[in-house]
Amino acid sequence: AITITEPSPSSFWVQNQTNTISWTFASGDPNPISIVIVNSNNTFLNGEYSIHEFVDLSNGSFTVTNVTLLVASGYQVEFVNTTNLTQVFATSQTFDVKAPGTSGTATSPSTTGSSGSGSSGSGSATGSSTSGSSTSTSSGGSNLNGAVGLSMGLSMGAVMGSVGMGLVGMLFVL
Repeated sequence: AITITEPSPSSFWVQNQTNTISWTFASGDPNPISIVIVNSNNTFLNGEYSIHEFVDLSNGSFTVTNVTLLVASGYQVEFVNTTNLTQVFATSQTFDVKAPGTSGTATSPSTTGSSGSGSSGSGSATGSSTSGSSTSTSSGGSNLNGAVGLSMGLSMGAVMGSVGMGLVGMLFVL
């Protein structure tokens, strides 16, 4: 049986950062699957939010780049049938999406950079660093049930998180 191990209540996601979905599976489990995010509170997410389709379970994890979900609690990852999105194979525990700059136990891989200094920093402007055995990346998704589009590829928030406010300050000084 497929078990989604991350994210979880103790392994949150950070908005506008790269975050990871991890799982275990057994031989004979449906493969490939599609990954969606849900939240029972439609104030934060109205319907399913597609992360990626046709994900091979043998990868064991999937990296989601530039997570632009609203900061909130109660999110869950679902693995669903690629041809019938109402058929759910696995559901994660609930997890939170925290504000950029939040530290603690997150499923987000670390990046280097100096937030706010503007003079040093080696973070990736696309926020596409990866960790572990992850081989897939996603730069967005599509909304399946009319929810507000939450992914914009390269977002200003990802740039600010990777490079820091210093560059913006330098632009105004010049």
